[in-house]
Amino acid sequence: MPKIIDCCCSIMAEAFLRVLLDTLSSLIKKEIGLILGVNDEMKKLCRTFTAIQAVLEDAEDKQIESKPIRNWLEKLNAIAYEVDDILDECNTHVSKLNHSHSKLSRYSLKKLLYRHNIARRMKQVNEKVEAIAAERNRFHLREMPIDRPREVAIASRETASLLNEPDKIYGRDEDKDKIVKTLLNDVKNRHEMSVLPVIGVGGLGKTTLARLVFNDLQVEEHFDLRIWVCVSDNFEMKTLVKAMIESATGRGKASNLQYLDAAERRLWELLNKKRYLIVLDDVWNDNQDKWDELRKVLSCGSAGSSIVVTARQKKVGDIMKTLPCHCLEGLSDKHCWTLLQQRAFEPGEEVSPQLEIIGKQIVKKCAAGVPLAATALGGILRFKRTEEEWIYVRDNDIWKLSPEESLIVPALRLSYHHLPLELRQCFAYFAAFPKDHYIEKEELVLLWMAHGYISSKETLQVEDVGNQICNELLLRSLLQTNVYNKSEIGMHDLVHDLAESIMENKVPGVQSERNLTSASTIREVNLLQKTYLFPKTFQKDMSITSISELRSLRVLKAEAIEDLPPSIGNLKHLRYLNLFRSKISALPSSICTLWNLQTLNLDYCDRLVALPKKLTSLRNLQHLCLWDCESLHEMPSKMRELNGLKTLSMFVVGLKRDNQLEELGCLNLSGRLQIKHLERVKDHMDAKKAKIAGIKNLSELSLWWQRNDLSKSEEDLDEKVLEALEPHPNLEKLFIGGFSGRYLPDWMKNSSLRKVVWIYIWNCKNCKRFPNLGGLPCLQWLSLNDVGVEYIIEEEEVESGHPVKIQFAALEYLQLIDLPNLKGLSKEQGIKEAFPNLKRLWIERCSSLRLPSLTSLEKLEDLKCSSSMLALLSEQDIPRALCVEIEESLSYFPIEMLAKFSKLRSLTIENAKDISFTREGLEALKELTGLSLKSCRTMRCLPEGMLRHLTALEALTIDYCPELLELPKDIKHLHNLKFLMLCDLPKMTRLPQAIEHLTYLYLDGLPKLESLPDQLPSLNTLTVANCPKVLLIPALQNLTHAGRTSESWHCGKGLSKYNVECSEPNGSSLEFVLGTLFGPEDVDVELSEPMNDLGLPLSFQSQ
Repeated sequence: MPKIIDCCCSIMAEAFLRVLLDTLSSLIKKEIGLILGVNDEMKKLCRTFTAIQAVLEDAEDKQIESKPIRNWLEKLNAIAYEVDDILDECNTHVSKLNHSHSKLSRYSLKKLLYRHNIARRMKQVNEKVEAIAAERNRFHLREMPIDRPREVAIASRETASLLNEPDKIYGRDEDKDKIVKTLLNDVKNRHEMSVLPVIGVGGLGKTTLARLVFNDLQVEEHFDLRIWVCVSDNFEMKTLVKAMIESATGRGKASNLQYLDAAERRLWELLNKKRYLIVLDDVWNDNQDKWDELRKVLSCGSAGSSIVVTARQKKVGDIMKTLPCHCLEGLSDKHCWTLLQQRAFEPGEEVSPQLEIIGKQIVKKCAAGVPLAATALGGILRFKRTEEEWIYVRDNDIWKLSPEESLIVPALRLSYHHLPLELRQCFAYFAAFPKDHYIEKEELVLLWMAHGYISSKETLQVEDVGNQICNELLLRSLLQTNVYNKSEIGMHDLVHDLAESIMENKVPGVQSERNLTSASTIREVNLLQKTYLFPKTFQKDMSITSISELRSLRVLKAEAIEDLPPSIGNLKHLRYLNLFRSKISALPSSICTLWNLQTLNLDYCDRLVALPKKLTSLRNLQHLCLWDCESLHEMPSKMRELNGLKTLSMFVVGLKRDNQLEELGCLNLSGRLQIKHLERVKDHMDAKKAKIAGIKNLSELSLWWQRNDLSKSEEDLDEKVLEALEPHPNLEKLFIGGFSGRYLPDWMKNSSLRKVVWIYIWNCKNCKRFPNLGGLPCLQWLSLNDVGVEYIIEEEEVESGHPVKIQFAALEYLQLIDLPNLKGLSKEQGIKEAFPNLKRLWIERCSSLRLPSLTSLEKLEDLKCSSSMLALLSEQDIPRALCVEIEESLSYFPIEMLAKFSKLRSLTIENAKDISFTREGLEALKELTGLSLKSCRTMRCLPEGMLRHLTALEALTIDYCPELLELPKDIKHLHNLKFLMLCDLPKMTRLPQAIEHLTYLYLDGLPKLESLPDQLPSLNTLTVANCPKVLLIPALQNLTHAGRTSESWHCGKGLSKYNVECSEPNGSSLEFVLGTLFGPEDVDVELSEPMNDLGLPLSFQSQ
């Protein structure tokens, strides 16, 4: 096998050096060097680093085989950190001088001493940098242009159209058929050329799919001419045109065409009035002009002429496409195992059950749906036949394998080397997170900002630059969005391995020799995960008190801590401090000395009573996150002085002049804002001064009053205050709580809320009616809780002088809770012209409500109502999913009441004291696939024989039934049951043995449960929480994900990775618990995916 050359760059040696040079240039330009008397030293540093930067690419290529060069790069990294700290101190000192009101002379003794100290340190660091620069001459390194795509030599990146061994290609039939159908049917009559991009990460099989399409018999017959060109990095016109001619003619005659004009004419002759198919494989060009030039040459074929493009970057596809991109997904574990097995074993060779179990775990952990990875891993295992050898591969990662063993490394690294320098650090930083971790895009940008990877650019704010980089990485398929939450982004497992190899300076096949992390290189600490960066290091003995020694910290994640010591003030370089869900009641005053602090996250610190009085001295603070700090009683005085503040998620109206609503009027905020204690506003003109209508970047506004009693004057004042708090038309979410007025303001129905998608109104008992919201074009969610209204649609909605034909046209979710006065959805009879898109209707404790026929709600999927209301509904009224709340007066719920609802597929029963049934009633529910019992407080057991008739049941959830002792024995008849969730069942002592069909088992809050069933052969996901007596996992051969929150488990064979799935935000603390028991490398923590109303993960669907 030819040798693969791979360049492994250190994150600091190239990308960070670029940032350092930018910082130096900025400080010189702002004359900070002149102010401190170190301008010459700064310029010298700039020259030396520039000279080093020119040879870095060659050095990083040669470090694979040269230990001295690796050591030299390590020294360069270390000095880069040191220089970064010194420059940061220079900038901080001058910034403080500019904001100081002191009348002391610039040449005071204290300032002269500082100038002397910084000059000495700059001179020392310059000498070190010069020594490192001089050392480079020993290695005879070549100078190369900066910021160009790296050339990565693999045996050959050129591809061809020939399809070898098509019978050994798995899992791509559906993709192939879809593309072939598009080419043969959908576009066959189009006169303009069609372009269909196939997009996916490296190694996913894009070229293979293109070959399958290219060689399909129907495709061969349909097209007059087929052309295959491997484009790769070279998108030069003449090269591409000549390659197409040679592919079309099957001869090498294009070499005779020396001039572009002659080549284009020859290609035109070949393509003119023919229906052709051209495959452009492995395209990297994102230059629109180059593509336009080629497109013009190719636009000469007959109707149905098409181009299929394969590319890693969605950006490339977006530039070229005339058809939607075909985004290629990973293969199933089954197909990956087949690929690995095919490569690892001889045809007909018997595979031992033990190796098959380990092999499937290798596929799950390492292949991640990528055919190239599965094939490469199969090649590694080809001559290994012992369990120990296979376990070694399973527990290793691709970066510890030699380059000769794996093609995965260079295939993935190619994407990295096509990144501009300013994107490389941002990409590699993702290795700081565990695999399968998703993060809000906004938070990721703040972390990049804290590390200095991004800064403002011309008219763009730094957050805008960060968003651009996120989008660029998404377009290049290096990041991916969370399918359950589009605002979160993550990374494919193999791409994460790539990022980790770059961040940690891992060289394939070379054992790392880095020493223990030194304090000067530690830039980030995560207390919950017990990790340092850089490099990423697990540190078991870590506490908040020990952090103060790490003076170079930029980021500190100290979530859920009990106390924050005064020594936090020592972290002068700190930019980002996350204290999410901490139990602190107050912050130390020393936090106000953190001049560089940009982000302070105190979200959900529900015991926090007050903020430091001098918090407003943090002039660089941009994001102060206080969401749901419910104990906070007031803000510091003069919040307006934090004029750089962009996020202030909560403002508590105070009683003094300097902490009232007027302070908000001086800030340019964005995101979400919660205003509490509005009852303290004594004059509605004070509310006007908040200038809420002028905050155009505000997406979410919450307005809360908190009073125990009220007078008539307060009713009127509340109405005027709310009227004065009219938001900007860009608002998307509005929450109003504790409002004591009788009428909501008119701005709630006019142009002020044109973009609003969510309205939640709570505890507004006085409010008997409010403006019709039916004309709001984007409103998707409306929740009313404890409001005095009688109708949702009071009167005919009028807009621009004309009646609104369809009320609540976009509404998908309507929640009505504790509305004792509510008589109907509409004052007029029926709702035929309303709620056309309503999917979920939840009604709880609305005793006066009389529902009209729901048959007009054609898209209704989910209904929640009381048992008495249910009795009045017809079969046509009930959607596929129903939640029925049993009234207190019913001693038992007769389940045969549901017999007429034969189309029911999902059923939730709440608050039932007991359940009765008849066989005929249950047989009518034979199509039921999901059943959930919630808050059935007195129920001791399920009726014997009830479950045996629900033969289609796939999911069973039982939540908070404190008297329930055990599950009925007839659960053994549920052969389709795949999902079982049991929560808060304090008296349950055992589970039935006969639940062998389960694939997903979730147990939480079963303190008396002592063991799991012995036979669970199909189980692949297990979560156990708050079950202290469960200490043993039986042998579960298909188990791929398991987790618990305390005490060690004695594990049977088959469990290779502990995966804690946790819905609590502090889930990463569980990672530490398991990490100390089993080793941090074997533990992942991920938030559970969103659940539906049965408590099922959204990915668990009926087939």
